[in-house]
Amino acid sequence: KNLDAALIQHRLHKSVKYGVKNGVVTLTGKVNSQSQRAQAERVASSVPNVKQVVNELQVKNHKASSSN
Repeated sequence: KNLDAALIQHRLHKSVKYGVKNGVVTLTGKVNSQSQRAQAERVASSVPNVKQVVNELQVKNHKASSSN
């Protein structure tokens, strides 16, 4: 619930989905920029009782750096 409030406060709640299990937050969805992706991770990690953040967010119109 704290994460919901934090994402809404940072206007990330529409694009960022997440799951929580044993203090580990997994972020999924698509964001508009690399900075939004990083911000979502910072927001999630700042929430009380979050031990770890797994950031699986994808940046729209951005190819993975591992592709040729």
